[in-house]
Amino acid sequence: MPTAHRRGWLNIALGILVALVVTGPSARASAPVSAASRNDSPAQPSTCFLRRNWTGAWKVTPDSRTIYINVAGSVYRLDLDQAYPLLKSPWAVLHNTDASTAICTAIDFRLAVSDRTGNWQTPIVRKLTRLSAAQAAALPRNLRP
Repeated sequence: MPTAHRRGWLNIALGILVALVVTGPSARASAPVSAASRNDSPAQPSTCFLRRNWTGAWKVTPDSRTIYINVAGSVYRLDLDQAYPLLKSPWAVLHNTDASTAICTAIDFRLAVSDRTGNWQTPIVRKLTRLSAAQAAALPRNLRP
């Protein structure tokens, strides 16, 4: 019977393995790509990251429909399915409540936002996008996580 410590490492290893399988060469090999399109477009960065690398830093847009998060120095954009006004509260705390170790798509998020008064909402992430360094630098200062 594995100990809790071993199970934690096994979960991390499994998460990394899943991320490698999802973004690995076999996933890209299934779709033929012409040489011209391979050379003309810059390489797209992987959207996968380990949940533990999320620093907890986040900012919400004024319409409360988009969240920007900081993951180990990279900025990700989370487009939400609707507006969640609780995100604009000065006491808002955002958590990812899922047990997954790797986050690769929008459905990997299980967000919950709460404040000191007991209010809570569960924002649904519709789209996950990793911003390039230029896109992150172009964000207004109040939206940089």
